Amino acid sequence: MAAFFAIQIAVDLCHSLTAFPFVHYGMFSESVPANGRVRYEIFVDNQQLEAANFGIYRWDMIQQPLAAFDRQSESADFAFDRSRIRAIFPDIYSRLSHNLENAPTVEATFPDWYMGYLSRLLHRPIHSLQVLRDRYSILGARLLGSEIPWINR
Repeated sequence: MAAFFAIQIAVDLCHSLTAFPFVHYGMFSESVPANGRVRYEIFVDNQQLEAANFGIYRWDMIQQPLAAFDRQSESADFAFDRSRIRAIFPDIYSRLSHNLENAPTVEATFPDWYMGYLSRLLHRPIHSLQVLRDRYSILGARLLGSEIPWINR
């Protein structure tokens, strides 16, 4: 058992400054990005979904598709490492590049996909869905926020 623990610590130290099972510094001390933090308020049939009503993993399943799509929309790209793939594997990239390009309909179809996905997660039909995107940033000692309607179905 001690050998397994030692191997685990050695592997973790190769990937991080801290070792499992100890708390990683970045978990609580990450700097705020220049464009701030984003929070999504989700309303299903005019009732707001609250994190307290879900387990942490279920709440992540609700929030993460929104965060991923938001990042994709801002960058206009799903394959963030496409240039790396092209540089390392040029032959493979030339054969697979059409699969790495975004379909032009993705932005239009995401809200309907998300509504169906959320319906399956909640185990009930959804008649209306609203998502507000709240962006917070720090300017000097002030906290600035903006609430933007994002998805309305």
